[in-house]
Amino acid sequence: MNIYDTLWLAYKGFASRKVIAFLAILSVIIGIASVTILVAFTQGVNQTILSAVSSLGPTTIIVLPGQESTLTQATVATIESLPGVRAVYPVVSGFGVINVEGKPLTVDIVGVNNLSALIGQVRLTSGSVYPPVTSPEAVIGSLVANPLPGISFLPGNVITVQISEGRSVNLQVIGVLSSSGASFLSNTLTSIFVPLGEGMAILNTTAFSELIVQAQSVNNVNNIINLIKDIYGNQLTAISVQELITIFSIVTSGFSFLLVSVASISLFVGAIGIMGIMLSRVYQRIREVGIMKTLGLTTRDVLLVFLAESGIIGLIGGALGVALGTGGTFAIYILSSFSSNNASNSPSSAGFLFATFKPIISPETIAIALGVAIIVGLVAGIYPALKAARMTVIEAIRRD
Repeated sequence: MNIYDTLWLAYKGFASRKVIAFLAILSVIIGIASVTILVAFTQGVNQTILSAVSSLGPTTIIVLPGQESTLTQATVATIESLPGVRAVYPVVSGFGVINVEGKPLTVDIVGVNNLSALIGQVRLTSGSVYPPVTSPEAVIGSLVANPLPGISFLPGNVITVQISEGRSVNLQVIGVLSSSGASFLSNTLTSIFVPLGEGMAILNTTAFSELIVQAQSVNNVNNIINLIKDIYGNQLTAISVQELITIFSIVTSGFSFLLVSVASISLFVGAIGIMGIMLSRVYQRIREVGIMKTLGLTTRDVLLVFLAESGIIGLIGGALGVALGTGGTFAIYILSSFSSNNASNSPSSAGFLFATFKPIISPETIAIALGVAIIVGLVAGIYPALKAARMTVIEAIRRD
């Protein structure tokens, strides 16, 4: 029996009991759709984080203070004197509040002289970056620039930031960051960036939050980190961008595996459902199996017919599951982005992530999802197909 006849008999058996076939397909749809959605979101988050970290450059080292230590100008001078160090950019950060139409908006205040050292590529929708001199000038994030519908701060406008009770500062906006620019070290959406000296004066501090160290070359990075550890021990933490990329790759890969494993439970349940349904179809089609054997179909032919039927269930369920998963992914993304924008008055990074990352559905993901669906259908159909194929004509007539 040729392939066409096998597929035709499988289709006829599949189409003769539409309700049972629909239930089997539905179980595959749910499993594939859930896996597709989770993989798309985890890949999107992973790509966004790695891109944001990578934008800092392979020669960048981040230095953070320990629990009982501070970063001071003396620390900066010591690290600048180390061999292989090209530059050190101190950073100060704190919180402030701006009032827009009586509504308070919490913002991050970040002082740094070299903005690109902190956030990577600087993408502006308007204006320019401030010079590295102490002055009341600021580059603001997109959500600070557009806090409410119909209200915006543009270059040249003055924005008033309340630092504490009864204390506020006026800053002139000279640049507005693009909302598409993601940064690992700072929430660019709800931040106000000012020169380092201005930031220290606004926040009334002489200690730095972190140091951005740039090595002369990639070959100097590990040596600089080792020297910092030798000098300061556990008082400071120094980590390179490459180490961060490795750490995040491991974490996101493990998280992705966990989520996909959980979603795969629904596929396992679907496989059991297919097996149960195919077994019931075998018993319902005993007479048909007997006729097939009487007409000369071999055990192999009957086996292929039932396997093709379960494969069709997997293929249709997989295709519909991918379509549903793709549509569901972007629907959830749009709703999440809308919700995070409405809740953007918090400096939390949750809204920042939702507003900057996009789910990724690659052709490889679609191909793998379809392949898994077909394999699930075929594996689940093996036992029922063997049950039908090994049935003799006499046994089929007797049971019928």
